[in-house]
Amino acid sequence: MSVQLKNKHTIKSGHRHKDVIFKNFWQVNEHFADLFNAVMFDGRQLLKPEQLTEMDTDVSATIKSRDYNESITRNRDVVKKMSDGIEFNILGLEIQDKTHYAMPLRTMTYDALSYIKEYNNIKNEHKINKEHFNSPEGFLSGINKDDKFHPVITIVLYYGETPWDGPMCLSDMMVHMPEHIRPFFSDYKLNLVQILDSDRLPFYNKDVKNLFDIIRYIYKKDLSSIYEKYQSDTIDYEVIELISVITDNPKLLNLYSSQNEHLTGGNIMCNAFKELEAEWMERGKTEGIKYGIEQGIEQGVEQKKQQSIISMLEFGVTKEQILTRYSKEDLEKAEAAIAYK
Repeated sequence: MSVQLKNKHTIKSGHRHKDVIFKNFWQVNEHFADLFNAVMFDGRQLLKPEQLTEMDTDVSATIKSRDYNESITRNRDVVKKMSDGIEFNILGLEIQDKTHYAMPLRTMTYDALSYIKEYNNIKNEHKINKEHFNSPEGFLSGINKDDKFHPVITIVLYYGETPWDGPMCLSDMMVHMPEHIRPFFSDYKLNLVQILDSDRLPFYNKDVKNLFDIIRYIYKKDLSSIYEKYQSDTIDYEVIELISVITDNPKLLNLYSSQNEHLTGGNIMCNAFKELEAEWMERGKTEGIKYGIEQGIEQGVEQKKQQSIISMLEFGVTKEQILTRYSKEDLEKAEAAIAYK
C-alpha cells in the first residue's frame, strides 16, 4: 500500500509522537500482513490483508481463585484478528527500541492475559445466558469441555542499532537447569525480528522492504547502497518519517520534504541523503578537530607530569615521596621513559 506525500502544512508541523508513528505504520493491513508472512511463512502470501481486522490493544484481565483476586493492566502495541474461515487467530506485534532482558516473560504475560480475558468473557457469557453446565467439572471451571480459545501469536520487532543481546526464550532467563528436569519445563519462545539482520526475510510490500533495507544501510553506514538502489525510486513520506525517527535523524525528513518541493521523479531521497552525508562529514571533521585539540592538551599535561617525575628522580627524591603527589601508574610511565632513553 502506498501512502502519498502529505501537504506542506503537515510536513512542517514536525514529528508526531514516536509511538503514534510506529503504530500508524503497522496498523496498515498490507504492512502488518507482509511482516507476518515473511517471519512465519518464509514470504508465502498465506496471510491476506483483507483477512485482518483491528482489535482492542487492551489485554487487561482479572485473575481469580478462591483466595486470590488481582487485576493486571497491560496494553499491546498492535493487535489484529486474522479471520480463518469461521474462526480466527490473534496476531500481536510488540515494538522494541532497546533490548528488554525480560522480554520472553513480558510477551508470555501478554499472551496469557489474552487467554485469560477470553476465558473470563466465555464465563460471563454463560452467566448472562444462565446456561447450565453439562457436568460438575464445567461448573467448577466456569466453562464447558467444548469451549475453545483462539490462538495468540506474537512477534517482537526490535529496531535497535546494536544486536539483541537478551534472552530468546524463557529458559534463557532461568538458573542452571539439570538435564533430567528440562523435559518437564514449559518453555516459551520469543519470535524476534531484528532490523539489523532483516536481509534474510523475504518482504514483498514495497514500504516494508524500503523501511527495513534503508535503516539497515544507515546502521551499517552503507550509504553507497542507498544511492545505488534508490537512484530512480521515490520513497513514501511515511516511510521516510519512520526511518528518520528510528535512526534519530530528524533532519532527514526536512531534507526529503524540501527535495520533493523542488524535484520531480527519482533521486529525491538520494539527494536528501547526500546533503545529510555532507553534514555528517562536516560534523565529524569538527568533532575530529575538537578531539585532536583535547588529546593534544591531555598529552601536554601528561608530558609535563612525566618530566616533573623524571626531574624528581634525577635529583634523588625517593619513590615514596613521589607517590604522595603522583600515582603509581605515573611513576611507572616516567621510569619507563628513563629506561627507553
